Amino acid sequence: MTALLILILVSFLLMLILKASSVGIKHVADSYLKEDAQLFMQSSIENSIMAIEGYERNDSSKCLKHIHFKSSDGRFESNTTILRYYCYDMDKCPNCDIAVQIKTDKSQGNTLMQTVVYTTNSPRNGDKKLRFSKVTLQKP
Repeated sequence: MTALLILILVSFLLMLILKASSVGIKHVADSYLKEDAQLFMQSSIENSIMAIEGYERNDSSKCLKHIHFKSSDGRFESNTTILRYYCYDMDKCPNCDIAVQIKTDKSQGNTLMQTVVYTTNSPRNGDKKLRFSKVTLQKP
């Protein structure tokens, strides 16, 4: 009888240890996915700045408003929306309906952008759904 009681107690303790380790493993995996998404967001912001710098501006083209990126492993996607272009000289922002004239040339070319990163249905993500959003003021 005593041996059976000790066996039940030991099995209960082992189940508690397994439950605690599975919670720990899930927490580490979730933290990794979150950090990876935030790094992809920073990369998307920097790539958006490069896309703005490389965008051909002329009298007939509109300004760049939306930029979409996918991660190379297919785990994340990002959508960057340019909310405002800040222009000291409005001649440098032709045909841009989201350009705002500013009073100092020190902020010429600043852009206000919103970047949204979300997980895809990649097998590496499991069924975890993450969505991060960041609004930044950048100077290309």
